[in-house]
Amino acid sequence: MSGVLPYWLQHYRRQWLAGDISAGVLVALLLVPQGLAYALVAGLPPQTGLYASLLPLPLYALLGRSHALSVGPMAVTSLLVAATLGKLGLATPAEYLLAAIWLALLSGAMLLLFGLFRLGFLADVLSEPVLAGFTASSALLIVLSQLAPLAGFHGGGASLPEIVAALWRHGGEVSSRALQIGVPALLLLWWARRGLPRQLHLRGPFALLLEILTRGMPMLVVLGSMVAVGVLDWHGQLPQVGRIPAGLPLLQWPALPAGGLQALVLPAFFIALINYVQSLSVAQLLAIPRRETVDPDRELLSLGVCNIGAALCGGFPVTGGLTRSVVNAEAGANTQLASLLSALLIALVLLLGSGSLAALPLTALAATIIAAVAPQVRLAPLWHAWRAERSDAVAFAVTFLLVLWLGVDSGIVAGVVISLAAWLMKSSRPHMAELGLLPGSSHFRNVLRHPCLTLPGVLILRIDESLYFGNARHVRDALLARLAAAGQVHTLLLVMSAVNRVDVSGLAMLERLDDTLAERGVRLQLAEIKGPVWDVFGKAGLAGRFAGRVHLSTFAAWQALQPAPDFHI
Repeated sequence: MSGVLPYWLQHYRRQWLAGDISAGVLVALLLVPQGLAYALVAGLPPQTGLYASLLPLPLYALLGRSHALSVGPMAVTSLLVAATLGKLGLATPAEYLLAAIWLALLSGAMLLLFGLFRLGFLADVLSEPVLAGFTASSALLIVLSQLAPLAGFHGGGASLPEIVAALWRHGGEVSSRALQIGVPALLLLWWARRGLPRQLHLRGPFALLLEILTRGMPMLVVLGSMVAVGVLDWHGQLPQVGRIPAGLPLLQWPALPAGGLQALVLPAFFIALINYVQSLSVAQLLAIPRRETVDPDRELLSLGVCNIGAALCGGFPVTGGLTRSVVNAEAGANTQLASLLSALLIALVLLLGSGSLAALPLTALAATIIAAVAPQVRLAPLWHAWRAERSDAVAFAVTFLLVLWLGVDSGIVAGVVISLAAWLMKSSRPHMAELGLLPGSSHFRNVLRHPCLTLPGVLILRIDESLYFGNARHVRDALLARLAAAGQVHTLLLVMSAVNRVDVSGLAMLERLDDTLAERGVRLQLAEIKGPVWDVFGKAGLAGRFAGRVHLSTFAAWQALQPAPDFHI
């Protein structure tokens, strides 16, 4: 029986219960308005946001390993869904919803397969600067897209030009009543995020009450806006959520879309990739304070099952949300029991409170989205990258601008291309250092950084990159250029301590280099070749070619290459 139960339940402690209960309640208070709001960002009926939260939470609790990760709808994912489906020209809302469900199902199936084949390294396809640029730009698009519902009219668009054009066309439809609710709601949420936390330390006895008030402010805004609409009798005078079906969704396999699945496969892959990278990043962030480790392949499996569960409930793609997960952890979550409680409370809302949500004004949901997403529009990583590594700053800026101009769907494709191109560019121009011996030691360092000893006629170069097809030609040209600049050289010693891999192109380059140097009277020697790299040499038949010219260490090569002592008297 213990093998069937999740790990946290097998080792549960009674003292964890209070923290799990408080965290579960707070996350539910946050997730209800977020679920409704993010469904609207995706262009879907609001209840689908709650449906998408219902089954993934307990599924992750059973399969996942993070103690506080909260799985559900996320703003960027919702925008990706809207951008994808907006280009398909779907005729009816039912077809649009069905396509969104299939995006969740396809992305979940892909994640599940990736996990089964242990492809957790896919998280590395997007570099940190590209992911930061994508997130900041997507957050800005979400904020701009919510200005229309905040002002009480319908906007639209998935890129900056489209959103601005829609705001310009419909700007005359601003509803004063929507602004009277939306603007105060936005200011209240901003104050709860910025002002209230500063007061938590000033009111010791009421710290817990203020904490609940801060975390539950989105839910209070939702309830307050519905009360305001009722008291002021503004029903029908500003856009509202409308009727939400009562009861829990039926678990069912979705029918195939009329247009087939071909147009959804590639978007589903990129949605799966973004969701996985975001969820894994959050899980790793939560694991650091507890000195825990995160298994990327396990997270792939868990997130894949969660997305399939969301699809079977009639929801859209989900992931581990940063805001909810941090709230969950800070509220005291010790295990995934908190997520089970959050799912139970959401189910109660669907069973008992769905009718009252019909009066919820869309302007209040827009305010909750803007307040939640605006802090993610961060340009600080750009300045940090500019100081540390200019190419990373360029990758951030290009991704940021492309997402704004083209939309998140095209932007994420560009982000992947930029990540791979940046890696290829860096690895294709590897750093090379001329080494010398530190006096009085057996250590070798860059002669440009340290005062070192050198051997006459011997050039010692270290290649700080693996040798593969992307850099073989450049490495050969750079080595020959260094030799030409060095003057009279009879031996070139390549230190390969940083070469972790070599492919056929790299081996062919070394062969041609050896022949070229031999024609010029220069002997090529190698040092510090790693075992796996030398195995490749052996399989390719090069071990015999370099026999007698391979040294275990650079110091051993130094001793072997020293000129013979002069015994003339």
